Amino acid sequence: MAVSLKERIFRWRLARLDSPERERRAVSLYRAKSVGLVYLERDHTHFREVKAIGKMLKEKYGVKRVGFLSYVEEDEKNTPNWLVKKLDSGYFCKSDLNWHGWPVKEFEAFADTPFDILIDLELEPVLPLKFVMRKSTAGMKVGVDGTEWCEDLDFRIVPEPVEDEDELEEVDVILKDPMEEWKSHTSKTLEYLSKIDFQ
Repeated sequence: MAVSLKERIFRWRLARLDSPERERRAVSLYRAKSVGLVYLERDHTHFREVKAIGKMLKEKYGVKRVGFLSYVEEDEKNTPNWLVKKLDSGYFCKSDLNWHGWPVKEFEAFADTPFDILIDLELEPVLPLKFVMRKSTAGMKVGVDGTEWCEDLDFRIVPEPVEDEDELEEVDVILKDPMEEWKSHTSKTLEYLSKIDFQ
């Protein structure tokens, strides 16, 4: 896959960016008091799915505080109207990035919050979110394994192999939920984090 000059510069600069001082500690979901979620904003349906994950973390696992930070691939003027910036919930846009692709505002408070667990919900690298993962002071950073963006992760989840669309029937390809892989991986991540006893 071709890598743009801007992405190469981003990678080079990110590799040289110091991580903040943080107290690394492994903790399961049942022992976590706070969890942060970072993700790419897609549509209102996806937004509701992520919010439902936050609700489940509180109700099922007893997490007291859940924070959300999303990246919107649009300028501020085209931001979806369902997004609001409030305590423990925010977003930043394409217009909030500098020339290198780093966010220059709207991420600091989130990155400075020492969440017990910070989870990158994306299967493919979203570069501005990788910057947030690097800058975060969270005790345990979790994300997908198998990319070259794993350096900042303390716990990596290997994604399931993806079915080759060439081997599927045409009707199966048409009916396939485009977010099925994301949902499956997210569910697997939460299951692992709840079952593993790090103590």
